[in-house]
Amino acid sequence: MRNIILDIENILEDLKFKPSDAKIYSLLLEKGEMRVSEIAKELGLSTRFVRDRLKDLCRKGIVKREIVKKGWIGYVYKAENPINVLRKLKSKIIKEIENLEKMIE
Repeated sequence: MRNIILDIENILEDLKFKPSDAKIYSLLLEKGEMRVSEIAKELGLSTRFVRDRLKDLCRKGIVKREIVKKGWIGYVYKAENPINVLRKLKSKIIKEIENLEKMIE
C-alpha cells in the first residue's frame, strides 16, 4: 500500500509558493508584462533566480510567457488573472484529493 501521508506532503510541496513567487506575481499584476531583467532589477534579485522562479510559475499556470519581437526578440511575462489562478489551484487540489481517495479505497 502506498504511503498516503507522503503523497499528501508531495501535493502540498507542489502547491507551495515561495515568498519570491508572491513578489514576482504581485509585481506582474501591478506592472503588466515585464522581461526577466526588469523583474530582477525591480525586486533586487538575480536574473538567474528570477528565471528559475518564472519557469516554475509558468508550469503552475500562475504566470504566462509570450515571445516578443520589438526590435529585439525575447520573452515577456504576464501574471495570470487572479480568478483563473484560484480556479486552477482549486481544481488541482480537488483532483489530487480525488486521486488519493481512489488509492485508499
